[in-house]
Amino acid sequence: MLKKNISFVGLVFGISVFLYFLVSSPPEGLSKLAWLTAGITILMTIWWISEAIPIYATGFIPIILFPLLGLFELKIVASSYAHPLVLLFLGGFIIASAMEGCGLHKRIALKILSLAGTSPSKIIAGFMFTTALLSMWVSNTASTIMMLPIATSVIAFFSRQKNIENNRFSKPLLLSIAYSASIGGAATLIGTPTNIMLASILSDTYNYEIGFIDWFIVGLPVTLVLIPLVWFFLNKIIFKVPSDNSRALETTLLKMRKEMGAATLKEKIVAIVFLFTAILWIFRKTLNNYFNLSLNDTSIGILGALLLFIIPSGSNERACNWKTANQIPWGVLILVGGGIALSKAIKESGLAEWIGSFSNYLYGLDIYVLILISVALIILLTELNSNTATVATFSPILIIFAIGLEVNPLFFVIPTTIAASCAFMLPIATPPNAVVFGSGKVNINDMIKAGFILNIISVFVVTVVTLLILNYGFHYDLMKIPEWIKSS
Repeated sequence: MLKKNISFVGLVFGISVFLYFLVSSPPEGLSKLAWLTAGITILMTIWWISEAIPIYATGFIPIILFPLLGLFELKIVASSYAHPLVLLFLGGFIIASAMEGCGLHKRIALKILSLAGTSPSKIIAGFMFTTALLSMWVSNTASTIMMLPIATSVIAFFSRQKNIENNRFSKPLLLSIAYSASIGGAATLIGTPTNIMLASILSDTYNYEIGFIDWFIVGLPVTLVLIPLVWFFLNKIIFKVPSDNSRALETTLLKMRKEMGAATLKEKIVAIVFLFTAILWIFRKTLNNYFNLSLNDTSIGILGALLLFIIPSGSNERACNWKTANQIPWGVLILVGGGIALSKAIKESGLAEWIGSFSNYLYGLDIYVLILISVALIILLTELNSNTATVATFSPILIIFAIGLEVNPLFFVIPTTIAASCAFMLPIATPPNAVVFGSGKVNINDMIKAGFILNIISVFVVTVVTLLILNYGFHYDLMKIPEWIKSS
């Protein structure tokens, strides 16, 4: 009953707020276009949080309101729903559904469980370590997609154990995969597009190069600090995951290993395609440089899916059929498409730049407080906007802001770029959040409850760790504008 009331209040409140933006005039310095974009942003946020309508359905709002209000043409808005990221999801989901269809995910899950042990908290730690390690070299989206079917299989094992509440294990496990994928991606220059985006801005505008090792020296310590902290808060504080080994589960696993027997031909083919796809994701840049190719994560994911439809796995069978592939969570694709359309509008309308202009009011504050505020602001904005778009929009603003304060801009843009990978509250914040939410086993309230606490923790961890390394590791002087700024 309470949930219905919240949904109804959210429905009415969201519409009321939007109507206010529709009939009112924008504040000075803000265009009507940006004002209406702000209204639509708040409407979608309210409906997402309150679940006024199905969360996936809220993703349709841009395709209706943007053209209707004359903000953007339909074909521009619609292109977001066929964005390369959406197609990457599609390819990854098909591969995942093929794994589930042949039972390969169960076999992999059994192997992980045998290595990690049968304690729920240890299993979560094993998944976090594996996902973070993958995300350093593979896109965080791809690594999440790889781990999700394995996790759901492990959850199925535990759901049969009477002494373990499934929600106390399934929710933190799935959230830990999403969060560790984002955190792991922050460790390397290639782990997430935001890092590359900042490196491109510095290179193109100021002729300053950030090397792979340079970023690794800063990003890896942040990852190494955040991963155990996230594990601790998810396991011990937020969900209180059991830490005792399950003897019943151990017996069940031994029985299941025997029952599964040898791998079938279909399992072997799906495993080979899965590994082939993962290898291409990992070595994509190397292959592109060596063979002069133009491979990208999306084309690789779609290629992997297509191969499963092509390769035979027995008489009159293929490794994947459309009936199996059709089980993918289509709603997630709509959700991601709507989020991309919204982030484009925030940037193109000038709303992001207007928000960034408020940094002028921060002059006079302590420089370390300013950096902390900048990190917190980026995390907040990333909850509603693409992290790549956030970095692309605000990094130039922060560089100019730092120059105006006569300080080294790296002390602003490096921590804020890493912080853009630490938005944990909403499904639209990062692709890993969206993938995990699409499993149907995590609701938005769970994500907000866990994400809010972890967002706060991330603000301080990212700020402190990056500043210490920049100061004592690289011996950069915060209070001195570097020569590459002066010469640009």
